[in-house]
Amino acid sequence: MGSRLRVSVVLAALLALNALFVFTLLWGVLVFVPTAVTLVWTGEGAVAGDLLRLPVSLPLYLGLTAAFLGGQLVYGYRRVLSGAVTTGREDEDLSTLVSRLAMGFDISPPAVRVVEDETPSCYTVGRVTDATVVVTTGLVEALDEAELRAVLAHELAHVANRDVTLMTVTTLFLEITERVYRTVRLPRRALADFGGLSRHERIAVQYLSVFLVAVYVLLWPVLWLFPVVAGWATRTLAHAREFAADAAAGRATGAPLALATALLTLEEASQRPGTDLRESRMHALCVVPAPVVTGPSPESVQLDGNEASTPKRAERVSAWLDGVTPAQAGATATHPPTPARVERLQGMADNLGGKR
Repeated sequence: MGSRLRVSVVLAALLALNALFVFTLLWGVLVFVPTAVTLVWTGEGAVAGDLLRLPVSLPLYLGLTAAFLGGQLVYGYRRVLSGAVTTGREDEDLSTLVSRLAMGFDISPPAVRVVEDETPSCYTVGRVTDATVVVTTGLVEALDEAELRAVLAHELAHVANRDVTLMTVTTLFLEITERVYRTVRLPRRALADFGGLSRHERIAVQYLSVFLVAVYVLLWPVLWLFPVVAGWATRTLAHAREFAADAAAGRATGAPLALATALLTLEEASQRPGTDLRESRMHALCVVPAPVVTGPSPESVQLDGNEASTPKRAERVSAWLDGVTPAQAGATATHPPTPARVERLQGMADNLGGKR
């Protein structure tokens, strides 16, 4: 299945999941619970036929689904912008470089912020019209000029492809289903550890136990299935967008091997987080999995002048791939395996004539 077709299938699946999620909640609250209560109260078996009716009219249902998606988008952007540091110092050299690269992607140049942190990291937050690329001093020190240009091009590809919007919606859907599932499990959690509940949760258990139990019985299979399917969709979409950003950066700079060696440097320098970034609510699109950093900018970017002491990019890439360990080959829900990314960039370089 082609990359574009795969992304289209994933987006369609996510849209269907959102629509089914809204329908399930509406049906459970407006049809199942009232019908079940009436059936128990009256004992009339004919009442069970009401379970087949629609909870709301079709136009209202479509409107509520659209509102649900819109709410995810608005709330998601707030989460993204509140969870990342974008207050670093402006850097004229990097801003000029980003502006030149942005012309190749036909987008408005995003703001550039450099934060003082030794962790090599680079990520993008915001929207297409007001995105901000955050770079750490550790990244600038770790990469040479060509590698830095390639990494920035990777981030601009995310902006051009509207990846922040896509990943915001998909990760928030996982979060929403998780919260709903946790809420309807309140009675079960109360039986296990009532003292461990918050004050609001204890009040809900005391006054809404019957309702919550009914909803839990109805929804738990669906709410268990949704994160599984949505997790697959998020992983598939995230990996596809990372590969697409790598390819776009390689084409834009004409030096895919520069991005490959940058990935190797970042892979070796960065400690992978203990939990998946998306599951831990890290919303920035880092070039490799790394925590969001905090923390002004070096005066300029310098190349390592001692070329004789630096292996050629192609030799370094081949040597690294030959020595890949199973731990290095692992993927996360946000990023494909680094060896797979490097191999693709190596193939692109071969097609371009081995450009450095």
